[in-house]
Amino acid sequence: MDVKLLELHISQAQLSLNRACNNNYSDNNKAEYQDTLVALFDKIKENFSSKQPGSDIEIIEIKKELDFIFQSLESLDSSTLNLIPYEMVACLKCAMDEWLVKGEKFIIVTRLINELTGFSFDPSIAFNDQLFRSIKQKYSIDIVHRLVQISIPKALSRDYLAAVPLYHELGHFIDIKNNITSSLEKHLVNLFFSYQLPPATQTELLSYFPFLPHYHSNPKMYEFVFQRHLGEYFCDLFASQYVGRSLNLYLEYITEQQNYPVNTHPSTTFRIKVVEDFLSNNKNVIIYYLIDAIKQVTGMDLSIRYTPPSKNDFLHFLPVDIQNERELHGLFSMGWDLWLNNWDAFSKNMNMVQPIKREQVYSVINNLIEKSISNYFINQKWKLALSQEP
Repeated sequence: MDVKLLELHISQAQLSLNRACNNNYSDNNKAEYQDTLVALFDKIKENFSSKQPGSDIEIIEIKKELDFIFQSLESLDSSTLNLIPYEMVACLKCAMDEWLVKGEKFIIVTRLINELTGFSFDPSIAFNDQLFRSIKQKYSIDIVHRLVQISIPKALSRDYLAAVPLYHELGHFIDIKNNITSSLEKHLVNLFFSYQLPPATQTELLSYFPFLPHYHSNPKMYEFVFQRHLGEYFCDLFASQYVGRSLNLYLEYITEQQNYPVNTHPSTTFRIKVVEDFLSNNKNVIIYYLIDAIKQVTGMDLSIRYTPPSKNDFLHFLPVDIQNERELHGLFSMGWDLWLNNWDAFSKNMNMVQPIKREQVYSVINNLIEKSISNYFINQKWKLALSQEP
């Protein structure tokens, strides 16, 4: 492998870091993370100048380090204040922090993509422990924080109604970090093939996972499918803790083949049913086993974690005075309720002669959600500052 290609990679990284030096972030952690990337790059250059890699293995090792810098920068670049409103990320951080162990340090970053339904979570830079250990050993640099990279459609980056799938993507981070559904998959396979399930439970389980009897005919494939399906159910339930039925509404609209599962996702029909059963407190075999797995692995309960605030302020074109994090998350459910059911109420409350138009409702709801979130976090900072005064 020609070392000149590695030198090209180093030059490209230098240019990207130079461009990022003026990035403006909403929190200091992102700026500190970027400083760590700069320090790492300086060490890579220093080592390269003193001793060029003598084998393909050494070149590939440095390439992985540079790839990590590039991928991290890409996420940080998309998370600047002029591209992503900090309000949405701040809500996700509140949800994430509930599920972290004390001392764990993760930063939510966003990646803008040109795909209207392109919500996704990329675990590669959050869970690359082998690379982080190598960097610490080789360069004495400790990557203190981990980046939780969530992709969001560029066209919807300031749309708070369409932002509810971000809670689902955050669920993937929580799931992978704690090995919730991967451990549950093994447990359910064992229960099924050791005939420990009651007949009614087995029948219900098979309605969601009809491939189970064929599991051992291709265990590698079916393990993948089973884990992915369980993961999607977990993430739907995780999101519904914070946004209620809002995700179901959006999911139902953007999915074309709702009754058909694929290897990576269960059918939308079943996904909606599981969330409805959870929110309605109905018995459901998937919910039962997920609740148990979540409790055993994390010590957390799967529960409703939002309270929709009163609509009255919004209907008078005023932001809501959010009192706590439950109401903060409840803004999304309330916003969807207004969008679906209360257009006329805007006009009536403000004594408008002409009915409010669709685009006006859309703009008002999004702007008021953003302003309500912003006011809440400003108030929290003020309270913290006052509490620290001598």
